[in-house]
Amino acid sequence: MHEEKEMTRTEIKKEFQLERMILFSDAVFAIVITLMAIEIRLPETEHRLNGTELSHHLRSLIPVLFAYLISFGFIGSVWYQHLKIFGLLKDYDKGLILRNLLLLFFVALFPFCASVVIKSKSNIIAYSLYIGAIFICITIQFALHHYVLIEKPSLRVNTNLSEHISELEKKKRGLLSFLITIGLIAVTYMIIPDESNKPLATLWFLPLAFISRIYERKLKMKKK
Repeated sequence: MHEEKEMTRTEIKKEFQLERMILFSDAVFAIVITLMAIEIRLPETEHRLNGTELSHHLRSLIPVLFAYLISFGFIGSVWYQHLKIFGLLKDYDKGLILRNLLLLFFVALFPFCASVVIKSKSNIIAYSLYIGAIFICITIQFALHHYVLIEKPSLRVNTNLSEHISELEKKKRGLLSFLITIGLIAVTYMIIPDESNKPLATLWFLPLAFISRIYERKLKMKKK
């Protein structure tokens, strides 16, 4: 009887500590998105803006809104995957905590990386910093999922993992396609002579994302 009570207390304590870890992670995601939204603001002026000035300032915010849209979509995707994998956990260890903290560390850099891209003009260092942050986040997230699903099965509940394993394989393919995309962007960036047109090199993400989507659909059809 005493041993059962101790086991129950231990399980409750683990659930509470896991809940704390999830709440802490959610808070970081929420703060990062909020900090990026704060960057979307009109410049301070000593007088009220007329229609022409307001239109000009709103047009100047388009790159800021675009950067926010991309960053919000990516961070939202990372948060969703984080939610799914943590829903499998019943325990934790130092390895899990370390991987989670590393992921949050690089997610928290997004407001800085986005502001660098916005305030620079077609600078390869700024774009490399932003794309590098995305790649590192994807890599760490893959490592976190692999740790829970493959390396440490004792940390998770016993349930059907077929969907999660498929997601893990999808992430592996995504990392490979991301590396290919980065290589194509780097080569294209160096080839384009006009500095103002160099940001167009990032458009490689669009066709490769489309191709990846078609490939994933074909894989699903084969499995069916």
